Amino acid sequence: MNMIKPKIKAVIFDLGGVVVHGGFLNFIHHYCKACLTHLGRKRLARLERQVNLGEITEHEFYRELQKIFGVKLPPRRIHELIVSRMKVDVGLKHLIPSLQKTKIAMFTNSIGHMSREVLRKRRLDHGKFFTRIFDSSDLHIAKPDTTAYRFVLHKLRVKPREALMVDDRPWNIKGAREAGMHGIVYKNSRQFKQALARYDLV
Repeated sequence: MNMIKPKIKAVIFDLGGVVVHGGFLNFIHHYCKACLTHLGRKRLARLERQVNLGEITEHEFYRELQKIFGVKLPPRRIHELIVSRMKVDVGLKHLIPSLQKTKIAMFTNSIGHMSREVLRKRRLDHGKFFTRIFDSSDLHIAKPDTTAYRFVLHKLRVKPREALMVDDRPWNIKGAREAGMHGIVYKNSRQFKQALARYDLV
């Protein structure tokens, strides 16, 4: 017996770990070993939350990395290293334009305004890819809060059951599902394409 596929009117992508790879996490693994201890991860998560919500600036975020974790690089250099090492997911880049019969958006927890810069430099900031871009530091709301997802859904004018969130972090997908959305934990473009077959994009 064939299952009825959920009808999806909006597909919402994360940026880091989905549309682009590398960048911040690679930087942490190379330059901030103290960030990777149990206590370090807790402190880093708290700082990430603050910068994602726009409570501190990107510059202040890097200063805290210097102060708390002993990172030796100046803020501008940290920014350059993160942005320059973000690589586009080529498979996904070719797949996204084929999904345009539905609304395609991006919702990213961003370090300051870095997401806009990355999209511009990788030529992903025009309507061929995303009809709307939602940046946590601009909105002062962030994943995985259900209020953040509801705001995005309201702006896209779709119901939760009509939206599909694509994110590499399981807890962000958990938050999306708690808001009534569908979700795919992204691993690679092939896995995503296979998972997408379970939905009816309208």
